[in-house]
Amino acid sequence: MKKLPENLRTELKKPVGTLYKDISEIKPRLEKQLSEKKVIISVGDVTTHNLIENNIYPQLCIIDNKIERNPTPNKLNHTNNIYQITNPPGTITNELVDTISKSINKIKEDNNQKIIIIVEGEEDLAVIPCIKEASDETLLLYGQPQEGVVLVKAVDRKESADNILKKLIKE
Repeated sequence: MKKLPENLRTELKKPVGTLYKDISEIKPRLEKQLSEKKVIISVGDVTTHNLIENNIYPQLCIIDNKIERNPTPNKLNHTNNIYQITNPPGTITNELVDTISKSINKIKEDNNQKIIIIVEGEEDLAVIPCIKEASDETLLLYGQPQEGVVLVKAVDRKESADNILKKLIKE
């Protein structure tokens, strides 16, 4: 397990990609991504639910069934391919990394796969191993609280993800 040091918390609150107010601003790009059989990964309940409400079904969704620490009213049911894992707040566990890696490999084998990882604890830092594990053309989306949704192209942030992972504290 790796833990986020205090000095990185402020840095990671800044968007690592492009911030959009709403999914509708990028819906055409996401539809094109899917039509070209390229991968979309969503991290976070609000982002994932907003994508699905816009008929964008990411191949990989990572959620914790909570929005700002309150239970999510709507449960995702667009696939039976669900993993349940534990990842305490402020950490990236081996279980999280392994499950992300296994899921991305399944999607590489069959792009039509739809996988949900439900995290007991917190999924916020899952974006980092997703960027590291994803193929270059993968688009990742996650929520920026009170601001909107962040869109990241994996290839643009691989080095940054590696650097952040190196700064985490092994426990």
